[in-house]
Amino acid sequence: MASEAGRALLAGGVTLVAALAVLTWQTIRIPSQAPHRVVAELRLAQAAAVLLAFSSAFLAGLGASAPGPVAAFDMACAVLAAGLALMTLVRDPRAALAWIGAAFLARAALDLAHLLGWLPVVAADPVLAGSLGANVLAALCCALPLRRRPVRG
Repeated sequence: MASEAGRALLAGGVTLVAALAVLTWQTIRIPSQAPHRVVAELRLAQAAAVLLAFSSAFLAGLGASAPGPVAAFDMACAVLAAGLALMTLVRDPRAALAWIGAAFLARAALDLAHLLGWLPVVAADPVLAGSLGANVLAALCCALPLRRRPVRG
């Protein structure tokens, strides 16, 4: 990933996942019975939905660059993920976080399938590995607030 575009993609991905992690940390520190916890979970779910939409756009770009049926499969997965991100904006925050977390795990599984050669190569291994890591971390950020106990610290 020596190109300018690759470095920009890496910096953007790290920044977005770090921002999601900060929102997660702020959310999990709020007691679950506190009224403003719902507001924090809603903000986190909205931010995660935006990040999921970004991840789907990245997948659509990878799919568009690949020839053959894998392009159609990746594009269909991207459209499903973007639709899910949009759908979660009108859901209960906790349900939205669960759905978005599952979508991030599905995105990570797709990246892993490309990395392992189960699906045709659509990008360099470091790009796919970075996407895999970002999607797993984003899924974790969505799952942590679903715990009932707040984190003290």
